[in-house]
Amino acid sequence: MRYLTPSPSRNSSWRSGEKLANKLGIGHGDTVKVSSNRGYIKAKAVVTKRIRTLKVDGKDIDTIGIPIHWGYEGVAKKGFIANTLTPFVGDANTQTPEFKAFLVNVEKV
Repeated sequence: MRYLTPSPSRNSSWRSGEKLANKLGIGHGDTVKVSSNRGYIKAKAVVTKRIRTLKVDGKDIDTIGIPIHWGYEGVAKKGFIANTLTPFVGDANTQTPEFKAFLVNVEKV
């Protein structure tokens, strides 16, 4: 059944827009380190036009994407999953965990 229903804890890739990738000198397939206050993951970069820099209050805000599960096997080191990065805090307004949007640093390895 593994091939019909992949494990939700498979490794994921890091997805970035072209503008951020160019700024950091990261190319498609490069290994990157994504870190937060809780830890870090290493993954292969997927540079795509689908993720763009946002303009918020006149400032450029870079966005990346890391799938929570259903990633491809072998694109990241075993054990490096997005949950390693997620903060252990709740949103004061909605009373829900902040698992979907939080700050990270990205660097080429």
